[in-house]
Amino acid sequence: MEYAKPNAGARKPAAAALIGASILFLAGAAAAQDASPAPVVTSSRAFKLTGYSQILSTTQSAGLDGLAIRRARFTLAGEILKNVKIKVQIDVLKSPVLLDAQIDWTLVKAAIVRVGQFKIPFSLESTTSSADLDSIDRSQVVNKIAPGWDIGASGRDIGLVLTGQASVFEYAVGAFNGAGINKADTNDHKDLSARLLIRPFEGLSVGGSYYDGLTSTAAAAPRTTRRRFGGEAAWVTGAFSFKAEYIRATDAATERDGGYVQAAVFVLPKRCQVLFKYDAYDKDRAAAGDRIGATTAGLNWFLADRSKLQVNYLVFRSEAGLTLNRVFEVQFQLAF
Repeated sequence: MEYAKPNAGARKPAAAALIGASILFLAGAAAAQDASPAPVVTSSRAFKLTGYSQILSTTQSAGLDGLAIRRARFTLAGEILKNVKIKVQIDVLKSPVLLDAQIDWTLVKAAIVRVGQFKIPFSLESTTSSADLDSIDRSQVVNKIAPGWDIGASGRDIGLVLTGQASVFEYAVGAFNGAGINKADTNDHKDLSARLLIRPFEGLSVGGSYYDGLTSTAAAAPRTTRRRFGGEAAWVTGAFSFKAEYIRATDAATERDGGYVQAAVFVLPKRCQVLFKYDAYDKDRAAAGDRIGATTAGLNWFLADRSKLQVNYLVFRSEAGLTLNRVFEVQFQLAF
């Protein structure tokens, strides 16, 4: 079903990998007590290494329960030349896999050229790091039809973007392969994506996104339409935040849409945040009764900076009001 969580079988290799890595780490730490200090790698340029790991526990009424290592990511970023920055991010949980490999060349504040593999400029929630989400999961509509997420590429692709800020405007427009991360293009057509935000005053942003592309499963396969429209709004002020989005998609002759609204407030400053979220997704607007709604109640307890404990309770219901699944999630995120 659309709301189903990853099965337990997919979690077992990850858990085994964590246990094995922990044993190796402890063994290495013990051996290091008698070993000479490891050499320090230095550079004439300042680079910043960051990372985070997420461990998720899931209990649900429909589907398997389990414990999963969800992400283990490291990012290296820095300025290699004047006005030229690089960013490389990998997820070591997945073999590993290269997520980001981008170069930013700042001409002026209003014009930055970005090339490589990175997040497609579309949607607020899609472009937000997994480590910075208010809820544990992204909304259904983002996971299902936002560019890059709809093809299992974590919202990313290989391309070229011009982005920048001018006055109250922030924009990004670019061209992408459309095939996803770490893959060669399957056709000679380039997908176009654009996002425009207006920030009339501090804390408020309103904007829209557009994506137009063609998709094909292989080089000789027929190409079909892949088009997306999105609208978004966010208001973040003090302890309170409100976010909302709507996305509509056209895939060949099928129309899909969905959206979410979310409100959150810190009941303890910078420490304890509670949130409420409702999202809905319709996988075929022409078909009756297939819209699924999800209500989320959540609590975030921040330990330090981006390290936090998140608790979410979700209820999935059909368009007719039938309860499809109840999910209780607890996620621990350790970041540096």
